[in-house]
Formats: sequence, structure tokens, C-alpha cells
Amino acid sequence: MKSCYPWMVLLILCTIFAGCATITSYNELANRHYDYTSGETQPTLDEWHKLISEFENVIRTDTESATKDKVQYAIASSWLWCIKVGDPEAPNQAISAFRRLIYTYPDSEHLPHAHYWIARCYTLIGDSARAAYHYQIVTNQYADTDIAADALLALGRSYAEHGYETRAETLYVEIVESAKTKEIVDLATEELKALKTPKNHTKQPDETPSEEHPQVKPKPEITDPETITPGSLTREFGLTAKTIVIDAGHGGKDPGGGGTGNPIEKPIALSISKKVGAILSAKGYTVLLTRDSDRFIPLKERTAFATRHNADLFLSIHANASKNPKANGIETYYLDVTSTDKNAELIAARENANSGYSIQELETLLKGLIVESKSEDSRRLAKYVQQELVAASGATDRGVKHARFVVLIGTRVPAILIETGFVTNPTEGQKLNSDNYQQKLATAIVRGVEMFLDNNTQISQDNAVKNRRYFAIRY
Repeated sequence: MKSCYPWMVLLILCTIFAGCATITSYNELANRHYDYTSGETQPTLDEWHKLISEFENVIRTDTESATKDKVQYAIASSWLWCIKVGDPEAPNQAISAFRRLIYTYPDSEHLPHAHYWIARCYTLIGDSARAAYHYQIVTNQYADTDIAADALLALGRSYAEHGYETRAETLYVEIVESAKTKEIVDLATEELKALKTPKNHTKQPDETPSEEHPQVKPKPEITDPETITPGSLTREFGLTAKTIVIDAGHGGKDPGGGGTGNPIEKPIALSISKKVGAILSAKGYTVLLTRDSDRFIPLKERTAFATRHNADLFLSIHANASKNPKANGIETYYLDVTSTDKNAELIAARENANSGYSIQELETLLKGLIVESKSEDSRRLAKYVQQELVAASGATDRGVKHARFVVLIGTRVPAILIETGFVTNPTEGQKLNSDNYQQKLATAIVRGVEMFLDNNTQISQDNAVKNRRYFAIRY
């Protein structure tokens, strides 16, 4: 044992020196990054790639560093500068790097800028749907940050470009009235004036790149009809839904169903929720997610979130689980306190775990629910979403059902809970893990939502006609 002692000392010393080398290396890299971005040197693309690799090595080796989110942000911003140098892969690499920052370091101070620059990159590669989604995250969740006005301006430009002139005007007016930066106000004023001028196309001024980041210019034209279809927004933010809250089931310490050889529910629910949000954002809705990362949120806080943000619709997205591996199919639920379906109540009991409510609180909520419930509207919303999901996926139709789901209790707007399939079914679980299948489900959910809203508009119009006739006859 004594003969081994010098070697142990040597090993400890090597570890200490390695740690010091890592810290020194990070300081050197940070200085080099500053030289590159400030213009003091003109790095080549190879030099940028080398810097990125060295930053990534810092993250791999310095596992205890409290500033790893700053290193990750430096990596992502370096990819942005690679766009300026001409790297065709840089936009996607920047998106991946910023997403890694968001999901790995959920408390980082850099999250608002990460979402903003993800949106700029998505605009660059022609994905307006995802760009709008991330701009809205900045404007809704980080409204007090320095980047919010830039995100609002970019979102307004996106709406104007794709024909949502009413929504674009609303955003420009909001910027003019509330933005603190004169440059942003001047740009919004000029673009609002151009928007209101008939048949007078005015080129939008380019944004001036900051010292931190390169300019990411949007493509002049987006031609993907699947992504943005101005005619599909029949409401133009009139009398129907404006704000839609999407609740990704479970998260954090609550994995949901599955596991032990099967896919886990929580990442599937989150992924589908984000896809639904991206599509709805592109269609002009304000979309808010109760969670956009792997974190735990009690059920009562989810409905409180919807209430706090004056939601018009509430969609809770889940994946099912069963002890029977042959169980399969899609089912959609709405809230009804009179539910007598035993299977539905079993699923409700599983989803209601970790609700954050006491038994007394639940009883109080249920007693007052009959008066405040949007049960009929929720049932119709569930019907449209269910039929579109089954038609798109070819999955077994388990029907529209009602049960006492805690996450739907307390919402005063149409609200549904969607079980997109069984993670415990080998075939269906594999599909649910597929990005393409998730996109198919997300698109179907959006179609169902729009069918409900279109039908809701027609019902409102029919009721208005009936009321006019009633008053004309009676008086």
C-alpha cells in the first residue's frame, strides 16, 4: 500500500493542475471570442469551428463549473457568427446549441436571447411556424427583457409578410406605444405606415447587428403553404380564440406513464405540445405553454396559468399507459363531474396524481363547477380533435369521453385532455417516439381546433340571426 502512495499523490496533483488548465483555457477562449466578435481580428470559418470545439471541450471537462450556461451561450453565438462567414450548416447548428442551453440550463439568464436567436435562425431557413413560436415565447414570458421589443417587431414583420395585416398592425401599435428604444419605435412607425398605405410596397429596413451577434437576415419570401396560410385564419382575431394555452402533461420528477422498456410519456407530451404550438403560432394565435422544458408543475398551477393569461382555449396533451400491452388507440376527454365511466376514472386517477389539491379543495371546486363549466363547448372541441387525430393517424378510435381531470378543473374556457396513444403498446409506443408521427398528430390537433373555432363562429352567427328575428317579431 505504501508503494502506491506516491502515485496517488501524483494523480491528485494531476487532477488539480488539469482543473486549473481548464479554467485558464476558458478565460483564454472568452478573450478570443471577444476579439472575434468585436472586430479586432477577422477569424476564418475554420477558426470559428476551432473555437467552438474548444468551448465544447470546456463543458465536457469542467463538470462543476457554475458558468457552463455562459460557455454554452458562447458556443451558440459563435455558430451565429459562422452564418455571417458563410457556413450553410450554421443556422441549424445554432438552433441546436441554443436549444441545448434552454433545456440543460433552465435557470440561465440567457434564455430570452436564446429563444430570440432561435427564431431568427428559423426565419433564415424558411420555417416561419417555429420562428413565430419562439418570438411569442420572448414577448409573452420575457416581456420585461431588453430583447422583447425586437421579438415583437420581428413577429409583426412575420404577420405582415404572410397577410395577417390586422394582427401586424396591433403589434406595431403596441411597439410604438410601449417600446423604450427609439430605433425600434421608429422602425415600427415606418412599417406601420407602409402597411396602411395601399399598393405601396416599402422595403423593411434591415436590423443593425449588435456587437454580440451577426445579423440573421430573413429570406425575402416563404412559399411553404403548409406552414403559413393567411386564408385559414378566418377569425382575424375577431370574436373567437386569441390565446391558446397548451399543457404538456407531467414533467420533471413526474415522468408520466411508460418506462422499463417502453417510451416515457413526459418527453413525448412536451414534443407534441411544442409542435402544436408552432403550427398555431404560425396561424396567428397567441400560444402559451405551461411548460417548455422538463420541469415539474403541479396541476392546479397549470389551470391557474391559463386563467392568469386569459386563455380562450386549453389543451392538455398526454400519452396513455396500461398494464395490458395490447391496449392501443387515441381518446380525448372533457370535464364532466357526473362521469360514471370506470375506465375513464382510472385514467383520471393516474393523471390526477401530484395535483397539488387537498381533498377539501377538490370538493369545493367540484361543487362550483356545474355553474362555471364550459362542458358543451369542451365536448364539441373534443369531438373535432378526436376525429381529426383518428383520421390522420389511423389509430384505434377510443372515442370522446368525460371524466374528472384535475388539470381541467377551474378552467372557465373550452378545455380538453388528449391521450395521443399508449406508450405501453410496443407498436404505438414506437410511433409516438417518432418525430414524423408526432408532427402528424400535432397537425391533426390544430385542424380539430380550427374546425371547432370555425363551427363556433357559425353558431354565434346563427344565434345572432335568431336573436334579431326574435326581437323583430316580439317588438
